[in-house]
Amino acid sequence: MIPPFFWLLLSLMLVVWTMAMCFAIDYGHIGRSLRQLNPEKYTEELPPLSVVIAAHNAAPQLRRHLPLMLEQDFDRFEVIVVDMGSTDETKDVLERLEMQYAHLRHTFTPASARDISVERLALTLGFRAARYEWVVITRPDCEPASSGWLTRIAEIIVCPGRSPQSPRLNTAEIVLGFSRYEERSRSWLDLQTGFFRLWNNLTNFQHVLSGHAAVKADACNVAIRKDAFLEHGGFAIGQDLKAGAVELLVNQNSTPRNTALLLSPAATVVQERVSSSSHWKQERVFYVETRRHQRHASLYRWTQFLRMIQPWMILLCLFLPLVVGWVIVSSDDIPQILLLSLLTLLLIIYVVVKTVCFNQTARQLACRQYGVTLFFFELALPFWNLASAIRHRMAARNEFRKKFV
Repeated sequence: MIPPFFWLLLSLMLVVWTMAMCFAIDYGHIGRSLRQLNPEKYTEELPPLSVVIAAHNAAPQLRRHLPLMLEQDFDRFEVIVVDMGSTDETKDVLERLEMQYAHLRHTFTPASARDISVERLALTLGFRAARYEWVVITRPDCEPASSGWLTRIAEIIVCPGRSPQSPRLNTAEIVLGFSRYEERSRSWLDLQTGFFRLWNNLTNFQHVLSGHAAVKADACNVAIRKDAFLEHGGFAIGQDLKAGAVELLVNQNSTPRNTALLLSPAATVVQERVSSSSHWKQERVFYVETRRHQRHASLYRWTQFLRMIQPWMILLCLFLPLVVGWVIVSSDDIPQILLLSLLTLLLIIYVVVKTVCFNQTARQLACRQYGVTLFFFELALPFWNLASAIRHRMAARNEFRKKFV
């Protein structure tokens, strides 16, 4: 005889499993979109592009990465580097590269602006100095994964039909590209930061693919139409914040009908590895402050919350009860053995589907694959975010802002 509470527990297990399977299958949404993209070469004339980089004491990074941006297989483009009061060899590096590359220019932020949000000022100067209608934003410690990076961006601009959410696009004013960290080692920090960035990019892209405006963006690979930037006031929102300039710019200007996704692996931007655990923690804390200023983010945050807790719900409502059930079940209790066998099969299906969907999407985006270890990192996500929220709560408010003088 099966006790009544067992049926209640079984119903809860099935509800949790169904929700978890929906999120597991959704991991493959981007991968399926990548497979559906038209691989044919675009033959019409492509628009010229301006690449803007805000740099501060970034001489080694510019020396290493900037030539790869300047040697793109693209006809008409320029690269503008805005020096934010560097005290190292940044100016010398730029001047030497300018002698070699005619399409490289550099400018600088005024010394009197040191106490203002310098990154926003630098990017604004870059936008105003840009000769071309479309501006691509990236960072000095980044490099394109291929020589076709700018070509892929230009193709999306002139032909939004190459974007997976093309039926909803009127015209592209914002193009969101994919970025990842270098993957030269398998250190614990590299695995953490790589998974965290990949997971956040996938959730943001899936939100856009579902027909919503972008809530945030990866600041290493974003293209924005210059007129749209100026019409909407540039960085008027959160102009005194130290961080989150590009994320809030996209958040304030994105709509379901003007934001295109660029998912081609050839258009990926690769950023240098995070230097230390403390630096990564600081980035996450600063993002907590940035997200306070985001708009149209309620649905996105609820979806993210459900994504984060569903691995724990599977663990607590399905895996642990199954383990206990197999321990206490008697060998002659056939009905319970059949039910436990069915639930075990459902758990195996969930693990296989999620592992395959997540890792196939990661492979198609040319990212590191995590195998079944992705479950461990998913279980850690709520604690990473909780720790960031606690640090943000304990920090002084002026730590996240620049004072105007």
